[in-house]
This record gives sequence, C-alpha cells and structure tokens, in this order.
Amino acid sequence: MKPGLPPSPGELAHRALLDSWPTGTRIHRAHPHLFGSAQCDVRPNADSRFSTISFSGSVIPVLYGGENDQTAASETIFHSVDTPTSSALPRKVPLMRYVSWQWSEVVTVRELHLIRLDDDGLEALNTSRADLIEGGRPTYTTTRAWAEALADAVPASDGLWWMSRQDPGHRAVMLFGEVAGREGGIANGDLDADSPALPFALPQGLNRLNEIGDLLDITIDRP
Repeated sequence: MKPGLPPSPGELAHRALLDSWPTGTRIHRAHPHLFGSAQCDVRPNADSRFSTISFSGSVIPVLYGGENDQTAASETIFHSVDTPTSSALPRKVPLMRYVSWQWSEVVTVRELHLIRLDDDGLEALNTSRADLIEGGRPTYTTTRAWAEALADAVPASDGLWWMSRQDPGHRAVMLFGEVAGREGGIANGDLDADSPALPFALPQGLNRLNEIGDLLDITIDRP
C-alpha cells in the first residue's frame, strides 16, 4: 500500500518535531566522487526516498549520511534493496554501479535543526515508519512529496533524520542545502571535511563495502 500524501504546510508546521544536533557532530557518508565530502548533491533527477525535491521551483541540494559507515551505505548504496524481513531474494547490489564512489566524513561547524522522522516524530506527523521509511522504490514519489512539504512547512530546518531502514539501530540524515528564499539549509563552511575521502576503487574502500554488505546480508555482485 502506498503512503498517503502529506497534509497542508500549516498543519505540518504545527506538528513537526525538531531536534538540535550540536556543533561537532560527525556524519559519515558514502557518495559519488562527483561531490566533495561536504558538498551537496544538486542533481535534478535523483531517485531517492527524499530527493530530488524543490522549493519555489528550485532544486534543494541534499546531503545524505549516517552515524557510521554502515548507516551511510544503508541509505545510499543499499537504500532500494529489500529489507531482511522481505521474501524478495537475492539481496545484492552490482559493484559496477558504485566503483566511482567514496567514503568520507564531515563534522558540523554549527548547530543543525533537523525534523524528526523517528517513531515520535512520525506519530506527531500522523504518519508511520511503514509509510515513509520502510517502503521500496514504488513509494518514493510520495515520500519525496513529504520531504518537499516538510522543507516548505518548516523553512528554518536544516534537514531530516530517521532510524535507518537497513540499519534500524542507527540514525540516518538528509541535510538540505541552501536555496534562495529559504531560511534553513547548510551553507559553505557549515560542515568540515576533517579527513581524506577513501575511494571504493582502493582495496581498503572496497573491503569496507564488502564487510558492511556481509553485516547486512547483502551481496556485492562483481562482474
């Protein structure tokens, strides 16, 4: 069953719960080499759970991450793989699709204000984890509508956080980049890439991906 569409911006603004993530919070990433460690994805055709979205006709840049590498990979590389409770097998991703990706980390330079999509946050919004987090690709049109509506309804927010779909014990995050006319969103200098990125193409990078795949019972399918 597809999730329902979001309510009016006024109702969302009244219902949404905000968290403050303090300066110095570390965010782990798995992302294409096209973007630097602290750089948002500005592509207008991303097909992810909460992006691409827009504000007043302009694409909102986004940056996905998580508490650790496993969560970061869960919300990007493995985001459309069926969850372990699904009967759809095998659970695998093709390596060739991600050979130009890399691991990186950033640290927040200022306090971030994020909309909660954990159980309490979802209940406040009168929706559920099953609707916004657990669904596969067929639900993405609607989950993107929710992300866009929340960005519009809470213009001072810097992003969303939720408990990861594949790694439910850890927090995943999607940060909004700056866009004209919107108060919130990360700007240049709000995130510090304090360590070098590690490409998947290097043995250490690929080994890390394989280890996480093993932990999640997902096969990295080599050509």
